[in-house]
Amino acid sequence: MNDLNLYGDSRSPTISSFGVDIAMQREDDLDKMAIDKVSAMCAALQQLGRTPRALDLGCASGGQALRMAGAGATVTALDIADYSQVFLSAARQAGWGDRCSFLRQDITKFKVADNLEPFHVIVCQRMIHYVPYAAALGIVADLRRALTEDGRLYISASGLHSELGNGYTERSKPVSQRYAVLSDEMSSRHAIKGPVCLYSVADLARLLEDAGMRVEQVFASPFGNIKAVAKP
Repeated sequence: MNDLNLYGDSRSPTISSFGVDIAMQREDDLDKMAIDKVSAMCAALQQLGRTPRALDLGCASGGQALRMAGAGATVTALDIADYSQVFLSAARQAGWGDRCSFLRQDITKFKVADNLEPFHVIVCQRMIHYVPYAAALGIVADLRRALTEDGRLYISASGLHSELGNGYTERSKPVSQRYAVLSDEMSSRHAIKGPVCLYSVADLARLLEDAGMRVEQVFASPFGNIKAVAKP
């Protein structure tokens, strides 16, 4: 049995100790929402001879980026670690190499809106909890500026009331002050070594609204992860 945790994730941690490479294992409901948006934008832009642009932020080896490319988008995969070889090799093998690029950047220091063309879809799955709330606020504000007028942000964070919250020492603090390592058991089970800011549904909605986003929906998964869709 190689399950790592209650989510059913296999033990395939990211090379930066930022948890498990989820997107390569499965496509969840938020991923599918992003794909649906890509497909809709493809239909809308086709008559103009254009394709939608998508960003997979904190992409790891780029499972969701590949799915968006397969749906017709021109995709940028961005991560703090260098997954360029595995991602671009998979893109070429699938026949989407001309629509895929990889960018190695630390998103706490790199401004997407100032350095890249606007995106119709931005996916940020279970990455934002790796930075303190103040830093997350700056990142989301930048992503808002990086979206087209009709674009959407699909974002998720590990939940305060998920199993990661078991033994989490700062669960009683407000989200703006909540940043701590997981318990030894949860750190091992989820391959997360550094401090995190775990979110509730209200916390993620607040983050998006404080960053100037308009929340379309926000909800908790059956496992307690928090997911949202927002527009600029």
